[in-house]
Amino acid sequence: MPATLGPSLLDRLLDASAGVAEPGPARLERIIDDLEDLLNTCCVPSADAAGLPPGAADSIVAYGAPAPQSLAIATHAERLATADTLRRVIQRFEPRLERVRVRVEEPHSRSAAGRFTVQARLATGGELSLPIRVRNTSGRTQVTAERP
Repeated sequence: MPATLGPSLLDRLLDASAGVAEPGPARLERIIDDLEDLLNTCCVPSADAAGLPPGAADSIVAYGAPAPQSLAIATHAERLATADTLRRVIQRFEPRLERVRVRVEEPHSRSAAGRFTVQARLATGGELSLPIRVRNTSGRTQVTAERP
């Protein structure tokens, strides 16, 4: 029998507060929702994390992506750096995915939206290939999955 993906930490906390004793397995749609939530959450800046107790900077306190200005997409080099940042954030906070890669699509586009593809292996087997769009407008970044 194949293993099932466990629910995210947030899902487990919400289920527990609603009186659900045993949460069900996560569906792929839920993992995509969780990735959007993760990548649209701004983490504590590293300068602010320096004042936290030991270990806190590696905990849920640092959950999320860096500030919007660090996800620049105007040039090819910035898009490559953003892809690497997205990969590191996903690897750090999404244990249901393994061997995460983020590929830049349309690397030389002058669009205000950058297209990327998240490729990963599900911890239970199977592959994920998820196109995402990163938009930078007015100092705000929004990451949206292009759902199958």
